Amino acid sequence: MKDSVISLAQKNRNNRFLRNKIELLCACGFSEKLSYYDFLTGGEFDIGQPTATISPFISESVYDETINVTPLHATRKCPACGKEIIVVFPLSLENIITILQAQPPDPQMYG
Repeated sequence: MKDSVISLAQKNRNNRFLRNKIELLCACGFSEKLSYYDFLTGGEFDIGQPTATISPFISESVYDETINVTPLHATRKCPACGKEIIVVFPLSLENIITILQAQPPDPQMYG
């Protein structure tokens, strides 16, 4: 699964979603910004265990829908102090795959 996420991210290099940044913060004060593209194509992330949670979206007559989410997380060493920085990607594996498999918008429509 990890290889498919990396290859999908590489194929969609021009996807604007992948330009978003995630900030790595250490307790010592070190901070670094990393783009989603670099996070996903670097391959330094691990796929966590699927977790059942209640959906944050309320649809008509369904209030407590349980969904499965699979987190992505990475561990890096802080270059300043050497402690480990744990980063949790803001989207689940299921959402990332859906975004990366989607076709780009029609340029004539959204030019």
